[in-house]
Amino acid sequence: MVFGKKENQQGQGGPEKAEESLPLSYARTLSWLSLLFILLTSLALSFFISSSVRETLMRGQVDFARLLAENLNSQIFRRFALPTILANGRISLRQPTQYERLDNVVKSVIEGLPVEKLRIYDFSHLVAYSTKKDEIGKTGVAPANLEDVLEGHAAKSEIISRYPHWQAPFHVPLDKGSFVLRVLFPLKGEPISANGKEIEAPVMGALELTQDITDDYERVLAFQGIIVVMCLLSSVVLFGLLLMLIHRAERVLAERMHKNRQLENQIHSNEKLVSMGRVVASIAHEIRNPLGIIRSSAELLQRRAGKTDPGTNRILEAIYDESVRLSQTVNDFLDYARPRQPRDDLVDVSLVLDQATGFLQDEFSRRGVAVENDVERALFVRGDKDLLYRAFYNILINGQQAMDSPGIIKICSKRKKDENGPLVILEFLDSGKGFDPDIMDNLMDPFFTTKDGGTGLGLPIVKSIVLGHGGEIELENGPDGGALVRVILPGAGEKNE
Repeated sequence: MVFGKKENQQGQGGPEKAEESLPLSYARTLSWLSLLFILLTSLALSFFISSSVRETLMRGQVDFARLLAENLNSQIFRRFALPTILANGRISLRQPTQYERLDNVVKSVIEGLPVEKLRIYDFSHLVAYSTKKDEIGKTGVAPANLEDVLEGHAAKSEIISRYPHWQAPFHVPLDKGSFVLRVLFPLKGEPISANGKEIEAPVMGALELTQDITDDYERVLAFQGIIVVMCLLSSVVLFGLLLMLIHRAERVLAERMHKNRQLENQIHSNEKLVSMGRVVASIAHEIRNPLGIIRSSAELLQRRAGKTDPGTNRILEAIYDESVRLSQTVNDFLDYARPRQPRDDLVDVSLVLDQATGFLQDEFSRRGVAVENDVERALFVRGDKDLLYRAFYNILINGQQAMDSPGIIKICSKRKKDENGPLVILEFLDSGKGFDPDIMDNLMDPFFTTKDGGTGLGLPIVKSIVLGHGGEIELENGPDGGALVRVILPGAGEKNE
């Protein structure tokens, strides 16, 4: 009993305790690390995509601004600079007529286009022309790279912003003028052909074109936000699936490890029982012969004494009865320790039950136990008649012992078919108190008993015999009370009759 208690303690705890020592105990850490990795990768990918889109949009704006600057340069030269030089000999924007003519040319070109401001700088870095008249003649407003453009170098473009790019998403919606594109372009005439050679026109100043691209940049930020949110959502979904798969695998592994521990405990227990059975079988074998001599001697002395000495007769009767009981106990130990391989004969279980009830009739009559045998005739199975008799005998004895007062044992039979073939079902129902639900799971365990002086081998022997015949045994309480033992055996139709 001590061994069984320890094994039960080891088997308790279920998958929860087994999960603590799983080889996949790092699964949760792995899942969170994977989430972090997915999030970082998704964010990096989303920022890369959005940055590429932003660069593409800005490049398009710059290209548009440069084309516009080139068109302005050409229109100013053809429609203003060349006619003014031919008419006046020089350009002087301080004259109202020249300024108005230049202003008309510029406005006709940029009308309807997203141009915030346009300036023209002379070589002294003064504002010679501006769409805002109050800026004309101002100094100190020219960009730092103006000198390079005045020297005829390539056009310069830059984005002027109120905040760094990484802070812009936190200021949405953006105020007007938050992001401004500025393009510097050398203002010069078209090349002049002389003597078959093309002479590049001199630089007359620098053209500064300013566009407010805040709305476009805000659309880029919105697109970037959509990409980030979608990447985050997809990352969370992937993480959820990964976590679900890991938890499922962890749970399945925990259940398997728990079952393996139960099997190990069961094998360990069985090994102990096998070892114990060998010892018991050896002892029982040694006891059996002298016990038989004691029983036969007591029976012989009892016959010789007769009724001459009542005291001696009672002693001899007690010796005989106890030797019979002890012999039965020894037989139980031997039957459980050394189970016999059943024969494969055609057996009518109704006749076997008749023999068992007939043998126990006198005992049942003395104790006031009636047997209602409602078993169908010619109920054939294949097996060992002697072993089946022993199983039915043990069930009937257990039923009689379960009733403290006179009662009834009902025996009935059923036929059934399943996917494996016909079945024979026998049910034994007594009128006792029934099985205690708290110990029902232990009733088939060897050496477990609720009776004083019992061996606890009756039902285990029955189970061993039934399983040896390919059947099953079930224990439950009857619908109206009492203990119900159900024996299910393969019908004879399963093999050749």
